[in-house]
Amino acid sequence: MNIEKIILITLFFELIEVYFQYSTSVKESILRLYSYYRKSPIIFFLMHPSYLWILFLSLAYSNLTFPIVIAIALKIFDIITKLELFKKIDKNQLSDDTLTLLNMKTPTWSYFIGLFTYPYLIYLAFIP
Repeated sequence: MNIEKIILITLFFELIEVYFQYSTSVKESILRLYSYYRKSPIIFFLMHPSYLWILFLSLAYSNLTFPIVIAIALKIFDIITKLELFKKIDKNQLSDDTLTLLNMKTPTWSYFIGLFTYPYLIYLAFIP
């Protein structure tokens, strides 16, 4: 598969993630993801197709260059952060400061950062 197709597929998967996570505040986004997680953790992980895609690319092409490792690490950090928030929501342990941050309005552009970050990292990982 050539690099252009790989990047287009990565963009497509990132758009899917934007669709699932887009909201006016972080709290709304987290609560939406949490509702899917409560139904099934597998559904939650399937809502992160670019993570699965990047893992597939690194394994299928035996590519563990620095950019792809960074992309995987960022995705893992994102998922673990959400899981930790879910755990705190379950136990009702969210501090007032955390609730204040979660209730803040989220700029629209922040949901689209991944559309630029991950395809670029994939490009850097696969250029000859």
